[in-house]
Amino acid sequence: MWLNQLKRKMDKDEYREYLQSPEWREKRREFLEEENYECERCGEYATQVHHKTYENLGEEEKDDVEVLCHNCHMEDEHEKEDGYGEY
Repeated sequence: MWLNQLKRKMDKDEYREYLQSPEWREKRREFLEEENYECERCGEYATQVHHKTYENLGEEEKDDVEVLCHNCHMEDEHEKEDGYGEY
């Protein structure tokens, strides 16, 4: 379902909906487990998976994302002008 929608650019609402999908939740869990829930920047407990690129939404690979703690993720989102928000 998501792959067809992802072939075109998503708007923010569609992106948020994708982040609530079972497909993303499973991928997110796998990325967090792969890094043992450790922030890739500071080593603190990580609860978030940040998209470094949106080019492969729905088919994310490890290089497309970064496992982060809340503080590091918020720092990154504040620096980004065109980001999709706190996800």
